[in-house]
Amino acid sequence: MLSCRACLWRCIQALDAPTTGAHRLRPDANAIPSPGHQRRLLSTTEPVVRKTQWKARYQSEVDKVYRDGKEPWKTSAVAVNQKRRQHAALRQTPPKVHETPNLLKLGPRDSIISDRDWENRKRELRHLQDPLELATFVKRELRKGRTMEMEQLVRMAGHSMNCVVSWNHIIDHHLAKERIGKAMKLYNDMKNRQQFPDSYTYTILLRGLSMNAHLSGALSKALSVYHSLSAPNSRVEPSIIHTNAALRVCARAMDMDALWGVAGKIPENGPQAANEVTYLTIINAIRQNVLLNTPRGETEDDAAARRERAIMEGRKMWEGIVARWRNADMKIDEELVCAMARLLLIGSRPRDWDDVLSLLEQTMDIPRMVPRLGTIDRQEAGLPQLRAPRTPAHLRFDDDHLGPDKSPMRGDEFLALTPRGVGSVVSNPLSYVRPGNNTLSVVLETCQKLVSNKAAQEYWDLLTDPTTYNIAPDVNNLHMRLRVLRLNRASAAALALLEDDMVAKGITPKPGTFRIALSTCVRDKNNHNSLRHAGRMLQIMLETLEDADPKAVGMYATLVLTFPLAKGSDLVDALTVLSPIVRSIRLQLGVGGAPRNGHVGATYLKGEDRQDAIAVLRKVHGIYDKLLSGNMISEEQKAPFKSERARLSSFIQRVVFKDQGKS
Repeated sequence: MLSCRACLWRCIQALDAPTTGAHRLRPDANAIPSPGHQRRLLSTTEPVVRKTQWKARYQSEVDKVYRDGKEPWKTSAVAVNQKRRQHAALRQTPPKVHETPNLLKLGPRDSIISDRDWENRKRELRHLQDPLELATFVKRELRKGRTMEMEQLVRMAGHSMNCVVSWNHIIDHHLAKERIGKAMKLYNDMKNRQQFPDSYTYTILLRGLSMNAHLSGALSKALSVYHSLSAPNSRVEPSIIHTNAALRVCARAMDMDALWGVAGKIPENGPQAANEVTYLTIINAIRQNVLLNTPRGETEDDAAARRERAIMEGRKMWEGIVARWRNADMKIDEELVCAMARLLLIGSRPRDWDDVLSLLEQTMDIPRMVPRLGTIDRQEAGLPQLRAPRTPAHLRFDDDHLGPDKSPMRGDEFLALTPRGVGSVVSNPLSYVRPGNNTLSVVLETCQKLVSNKAAQEYWDLLTDPTTYNIAPDVNNLHMRLRVLRLNRASAAALALLEDDMVAKGITPKPGTFRIALSTCVRDKNNHNSLRHAGRMLQIMLETLEDADPKAVGMYATLVLTFPLAKGSDLVDALTVLSPIVRSIRLQLGVGGAPRNGHVGATYLKGEDRQDAIAVLRKVHGIYDKLLSGNMISEEQKAPFKSERARLSSFIQRVVFKDQGKS
């Protein structure tokens, strides 16, 4: 053991000496022996530089070489070879990205698509792997107007997936834009690319062609598409939805031959049998054809005969409808019932009009408020005879059932149905139709033709009663109610309807509303209160409409001129009411319509409205003449009226001269 610290230090220094030098142990003569008589280790070599100093000297030389940039490695062949390989790697194209499965099946680029569009569509397809995702994306982009891009996308996607839904969206988009030629071209292109149309494709095509039936070639294209469903190689079986769409195209094109050709192939039973939409389309087509396809030079008797044939077709069809409805093979709705009722209302026979009430009783269980025509109850009720001046003599009597074939009496097809069973043991299984606003208008029109004001009021109370059907009358119902009141010269009731059922309930009257109401007062001119009622209607018009309606004001002026009980005070009151209206009309005939200081004046009148306004001013001028020439007021009171008449006369002459100069 080395107990001396000096000896221990010398031993450590000896161990730090280079290994290549020779070492030996020898005693130091000059050393003082330690207490433990221990000998110390001595080195025979020269003093060795410490390890830390040697490292510092070596690193300083490396740093100097590194700073001078004279590294031997940089000029070596290894470094040159590495630099050469680095430049070659940078010049190489990046490795090909792993394509998605749908892009691997694209094949060569389509010649009708440019290189740029091809790459753009590929980037979009990389994220559209599912047909549903593709269809959603196509529908969203079509709304943005990217029609051509979506056509390219769907054509490219057709190589790897079934994208019929996307094709359907594009075809539907073109049909909505009235581009039927483009839609049909895409339909054919779709089949050529092995994207076979489904049932929805044909529905979209036929529905879109019905929307564009006014365009040339729409009907022929629709029939071609519809008949292709019945071809032996058709992949889609035709349904009643396709048939209804084809019938709608024929109806809107007013081609009854094509319509009956399609309807004749409808089976009586099965899933392809006719439903309520089928019958509704055919009945409306019959009515439309009678009203619009009028032959040139047709007489009244010919028109009545043509309407008679149309109504007989509808009656025969209704027998089949009721039979199927009674057997629960189909349901009927309000629209179908009202379509049949309106077909009956265009007839020439009073029996056709009366059968409308029987039709409503049969399908809606609404009791008749008027006894049936030709029954004893009607004779006992003391109702007046129907006025049918336009009905030919041979159509005024229902004697068809007296023929040799013993056909049922006309109107029996609309009799109320009785439950099948014995007595009242079996309940009635029929599901009656609930009436609505359409039914209310049909009932009122029927009562108007039947001249039954009392029945019209009873039907109105029944259908609008909150405890029964609770129908809220709309504007059309109120107009029809006003027409019934006009027929009966009920000006007071018309004013009450205008104030209580329209203005008080927040329904804004239209210009036509005031025309009907004021025409009621004109018919009721023998009533000494009718002029006052008309004045109140005119005030309501000024409160609800921005500009007074010239035709309605003309009716009021006509009433003032023709009122048999008019006094001077009545004419003065009428001119007072008409004074602000005349100023408004003068603005509409003159400067009105031009913006001034950010404000817009009255609407400038043109065409027929302008002529109506000039006619109103002339009638007002006539009221001034009647007041001044009739000695209804004293001479002292005539002065202001004479000056107003002169100004009005001068304005009328200027306007007429100006219009003649333009013409």
